[in-house]
Amino acid sequence: MIDIHCHIIPNIDDGSNGLDKSITQLENMERGGIKKVYLTSHYFRGHYYYSRAEYDSKMNALAQAAKQAGLDICLQSGFEIFIQPGICEDIKAKNLTLGDSPYVLIESELNGLPSDFYDNVYPLLRAGYKPILAHAERYVSIMKKPGRVRELNDKNIYVQTNAGALVGLYGEKVRQTAWTIIENGWSHFVASDDHVRGEYRAMFDAYELISDRIDEHTANLLCKEFPAAIASEEKIPYSYVHIHTLRKHHHRSWFRSIFG
Repeated sequence: MIDIHCHIIPNIDDGSNGLDKSITQLENMERGGIKKVYLTSHYFRGHYYYSRAEYDSKMNALAQAAKQAGLDICLQSGFEIFIQPGICEDIKAKNLTLGDSPYVLIESELNGLPSDFYDNVYPLLRAGYKPILAHAERYVSIMKKPGRVRELNDKNIYVQTNAGALVGLYGEKVRQTAWTIIENGWSHFVASDDHVRGEYRAMFDAYELISDRIDEHTANLLCKEFPAAIASEEKIPYSYVHIHTLRKHHHRSWFRSIFG
């Protein structure tokens, strides 16, 4: 499994507040089957605003400590970028992508995606970046109308769902929204968004729930195959679920097909 969203670098944002805690969490992740993790510290101009050199220094210190602890988990650079006017220039100047890929993990106001959201994302697309909207199920505007996520897909925006949302850690409304997004094939990644505040379990529990509620193929797509494609540059489809409606004796039934 690959976790594309977490806050495990210590003392840089609202995530881990100590190196020992970060190493313990990485041990938990590796023990459960996480092979690679993108260390997506918040990048929010005016709030979490640091130099790329500071980020690299803290990431390298964590990587060295992980090696000394005997861990074999692959650590990749990354950022969770708050979308605002002019952010494309920051991304270019500081290379705020997931590893060496063109993918960028983005977030916005949880009270609801603002009216200028796409206006600020479009320059990223024009520049060749591939934006992934973090924790789509937590935005109030999407909770009110989950179908808006499909509109994001149609505009070439990938979507990431928090594992904790699927297991109910953010409340029932967020849980229902997360499952609506997953079951319709509007999400492309499940990730932890872990802040090192408790046991690392949600990723593993979410994988099992998706396997049971939908199928193992879908769980693998969201937790393994699509995340792996970030580094391999294999194409990740914006749409991969097709709903087929069948009519028989005036009764309507449906089934879903999933294509990787």
